[in-house]
Amino acid sequence: MWAALPAFLLEAVFYLGSVFAETRAWLARLRPVRVQAVFLWFSALAPYLIFSFGTGTFQRNSFYLLAGLTAVLSFWYALLPRRVAYDFGFLVVAAAPLVSRVFARIYRSPDEHLDIDILGHLMWIRLGIAALLVLREWNPGAFGFWPRSREWRTGTVYYLISIIPIIMLALGIHDVRFEMLAGPWWRVAGIGIGTFFGILWVVALSEELFFRGVIERAMLDRSRVGAVLVSAALYGSAHLWFHQFPNWRRAAVGMLLGIVFGIAYAQTGSVRTPMVTHAFVVATWRVLFK
Repeated sequence: MWAALPAFLLEAVFYLGSVFAETRAWLARLRPVRVQAVFLWFSALAPYLIFSFGTGTFQRNSFYLLAGLTAVLSFWYALLPRRVAYDFGFLVVAAAPLVSRVFARIYRSPDEHLDIDILGHLMWIRLGIAALLVLREWNPGAFGFWPRSREWRTGTVYYLISIIPIIMLALGIHDVRFEMLAGPWWRVAGIGIGTFFGILWVVALSEELFFRGVIERAMLDRSRVGAVLVSAALYGSAHLWFHQFPNWRRAAVGMLLGIVFGIAYAQTGSVRTPMVTHAFVVATWRVLFK
C-alpha cells in the first residue's frame, strides 16, 4: 500500500488534469506538438515506475511493452496528419489494449487482493483524452466531470424512458437475472451511489467521449440517424469481449444502450448527457441484477 498510494495519487492528478479544460489549455500551450507528446509519454510511465520499483515487481519486458504502447498513443497525432483514416486508426489502437486486457499482464500486483491493473486503465483513458482533445484538437461538444442542470434532466429522462425496454431485452435473452443486492438498506444505497459516480467519472466519461463524442459526432452532419446507429453498432460490438468471446447477448444489450445514449447525445451535443443515462443504467444493474 505504501508503494501503491503515491502511484495512484500521481495518476489521479494526471487523470483529473486530462478532464479539466484549464489543464488541457496549459498542455496545448507547450510547443511544438512533439513536446506535448513527450510530456504525455513520460506521464504515462511515471506511475508504473513508482509502483513497480516500490513493490519490487518491475519487469523489463513489461516496461518495454508499456513504453511502446504509450508511445504510439502519445505520438500518434504528433507524427501523423489529422485525417479521418488516421482517426479511425487511433480509435483501434486505443481499444486494442482494453479488449486484450494487456494491462493485467503489465501491472503485476504483489498481493492477490490488490487489482493494480486499474492503474493502467486510468492511465490509458486519460492518455487518449489528452491526445484527442489537445494534440488532435478534436471538439466532442461539452465534456467534463459534472453535468449541467439540463444535462442531468435530459440524461435522467432518457434513463426513465429506456430502462424498461432495456431490462426486458436483457431478461428475455438471458443476459441478466433478477437478484437484488442483499444487506441493510444503507449498504445497498451506498453501493448504488458509489457505482453511479464511479461509472459517471470513469467508464461513462471515457466510453461516451469515444463512441459519442468522436465516432457519432464525426457523422452527425451527414446523417443523425446513421451516426446514432453506427456508433451504437460499434458500441455493441465492443461488448462481444465482455467476460467471454463472443458474448452476443451483452453485445445486443449494448447496441440498444448505444442507441439510447446516441439519441441523448444528438439532442444536446454534450457528452455529459449520455454519461448520466449510462451511469444510471449501470447502477440499476449493479443493485437489482446479476
